[in-house]
Amino acid sequence: MATLGAIRTGVKTTLEAAISGLRVYDKAAAVVQVPAVVVEPATADFLVSMGRGTDTWELVLSVLTSDAAQDLGQVNLDDLVSGAGARSIRAAVFNAKSLGLANTDAHIAGMTSYGVRFEAPEIDHIGATLRLVVHTKGTE
Repeated sequence: MATLGAIRTGVKTTLEAAISGLRVYDKAAAVVQVPAVVVEPATADFLVSMGRGTDTWELVLSVLTSDAAQDLGQVNLDDLVSGAGARSIRAAVFNAKSLGLANTDAHIAGMTSYGVRFEAPEIDHIGATLRLVVHTKGTE
């Protein structure tokens, strides 16, 4: 069974390997370069099966692009949240469902917002929120 920390690392490794120039962070305050994804746990279900069965984690992926050139930022955001293409987060997860972890299966289950504005020192961002569901099971 993968730990939450291992899952976050798996998301980072998977996305950065699949999408050129994308940075993955574990805290929004750490974002210094876009395009970026911030990985945050939202919910967990430990009752999927008895004992050391399957844990189901739901993570929020905040996808950020620069809003300095609004049209370009939106094009970049569209590429990242689309279901197909070389810069698709959904395709990257689909093609590496295990996130490089044993007994783990992940998928992007949906998008919960789009066009969200974020601000950081001297950089305005436009973003969307994807919902990543990860099932990991014990081997005992």
